[in-house]
Amino acid sequence: MCMICPYCGIGISVNWGEWDEDCYPVPSEEDDYDEGYNIVSGFCPDCQRFIVRLQHGIGYTDSQYGAELQEIDNEVLIYPKFPINKQINTYVPKRYETLFQEALQVNSISPRASATLSRYLLQNVLHEELKIKKKNLADEISELEKMQSIPSTLIAMLQVFRKVANFGAHPKKSTNSKEIIDIEKGEADVMLELIEELFDYVFIKPKRQEEILKKISEKYGIEPYQS
Repeated sequence: MCMICPYCGIGISVNWGEWDEDCYPVPSEEDDYDEGYNIVSGFCPDCQRFIVRLQHGIGYTDSQYGAELQEIDNEVLIYPKFPINKQINTYVPKRYETLFQEALQVNSISPRASATLSRYLLQNVLHEELKIKKKNLADEISELEKMQSIPSTLIAMLQVFRKVANFGAHPKKSTNSKEIIDIEKGEADVMLELIEELFDYVFIKPKRQEEILKKISEKYGIEPYQS
């Protein structure tokens, strides 16, 4: 059976015979077990991390070889609690990656919580990495837009976020980054996309450019900024 590893995001082929499996019937008054559950656990063959899945099925049978379900009709991930839905470049510091993954994971459950985490993450990057500190997030975004080196894709994302967040109608969105507030439809998704663009601008592209310059220097002896 094929599945996506919740840790590394890689499609893996699972031999259930090599995984631990416990089967439990659903009790019935007639002692005729028509359905049941499997708890299946094992390690990803690629990243070697532990996975537990809960399966529901019908046609429960019990024999000398062990109990099993004839047909699985539903399956959910138990552990890890949330899959890592997106691989973030290793150039992004761990503290920012952790916040991003949390915002991504809770988005389907609570877009408000996701948007709040993203807004908090956005202001952390602005304050700590770009040294942009203003009285509110709206002013900080305006300051970021003024930077001559900012790429057009990030400017476009910022402008979209301004329209979605509607700071004028909801000023609290621009002040306390830790406060959970109501959001408009799609705002949490836009925030996540904006954070990815910001990661690319602040962390990923500069590191890649450094690597290119280093290779040129090592191969040709040309130092950057050399006249």
